[in-house]
Amino acid sequence: MGKKYLLFDIDGTLLHAGGAGRRALVMALDEAGAAPGALDKSSFAGKTDRQIVLAALRASGFAAGELPGRLAQVLDSYLVHLAANLEEKPVQVYPLVRELLQACRSHGGMELALLTGNIPQGARLKLGSAGLWEHFSWGVFGDHSEERADLAREAYRLLAAGNGGVDPRDVFVIGDTAADIACGKAIGATTVALISDFEPEERLRAAAPDHLLRGFQPLFALWGLPLPEATP
Repeated sequence: MGKKYLLFDIDGTLLHAGGAGRRALVMALDEAGAAPGALDKSSFAGKTDRQIVLAALRASGFAAGELPGRLAQVLDSYLVHLAANLEEKPVQVYPLVRELLQACRSHGGMELALLTGNIPQGARLKLGSAGLWEHFSWGVFGDHSEERADLAREAYRLLAAGNGGVDPRDVFVIGDTAADIACGKAIGATTVALISDFEPEERLRAAAPDHLLRGFQPLFALWGLPLPEATP
């Protein structure tokens, strides 16, 4: 059996940050002079941090020439507020996530990476809060593009370049939104959708992932890993 490349989303897939990211972005946008309530009707599901912030800044009337500077200002401030929010209330890690990641790392034929809309420092803060950061050797993050599919294409480019070519079916994109599924399909990867609080199950089904799962337990069987002894 060939090597598997496992590309994980973060929010709604590995953990729930309890709204820490949204609260931090609201504070950062307020400080940058964005319109009040710029994020009130905005869903973050499947979006990149860059995409979310730029949409809010555009809706607030900032000119195109102002956007790069304002974006940098907002993201710098966001990280400060995110760290404070996570210190006050650490993230919640979903059941069996720790056990699965450890089993994958111990397997030898699997490579774990991140494919997430979070900017790199934000991803590190969230995963560091949960003690999960060390499981991932690399990643493609939300500072790369506004479009989620661009992240998957960059991840596949890196994998192919570093391994002398990779069968896309050996790449697993694991997420919890239709956007995660779509970006995996954009590179021909095997898509795994986890049902969470961030997107309705019917929307996930409509996106036609290769695997639609409730929780991490089925992934042990899918990847030929032993279940932890205490698992019912």
